[in-house]
Amino acid sequence: MTKTIRFGAAAIAMAAAMGMSSVAHADTATADATAEVLDALVLNNDSALDFGTMIVSGTGGSVILFADGSLDCTAADVVCSGTTSVAGFSVEGTANKAVTINLPTSNVELRHPSYTTATAAQHSIILNTFTSSENGGSGPEVTLNGTGDATFDVGGTITLDGSEEAGVFEATFDVSVEYS
Repeated sequence: MTKTIRFGAAAIAMAAAMGMSSVAHADTATADATAEVLDALVLNNDSALDFGTMIVSGTGGSVILFADGSLDCTAADVVCSGTTSVAGFSVEGTANKAVTINLPTSNVELRHPSYTTATAAQHSIILNTFTSSENGGSGPEVTLNGTGDATFDVGGTITLDGSEEAGVFEATFDVSVEYS
């Protein structure tokens, strides 16, 4: 019986070996490689963000200059007048490409000319909550036209506490763009 099992195992091993001839097989495939080069983006500031003129009494309030140019000056202790303007930007790059607009996420401190750290409360106004005329579902984005150009506007919110000294308060803020 041992011989039968040995012959059976040997027969199975021989049958398996014959059915699986072990000739090595190799193949080659060709892959494509690409690289897209985009024009460098150029961002220009075409107009300043200007909230106009305000008279502040009592506890002040917030003034919102929306990116579409409309002004919300409904705080009970703030009266707005004068000409306002949104910050206007133009961007140049590769035609038909989407560009992400990066707005400030931190407060910007507008300062009176006589600002000192000792008089900061009366000599500074906080600017924040920046918005873009190109706010999309995933954030501010603009698509460059067929010649590689686009424009967008930026607005924001200032908060007045009623202690501000009369005068012009100024600051700068950074906006950047990158391909999406």
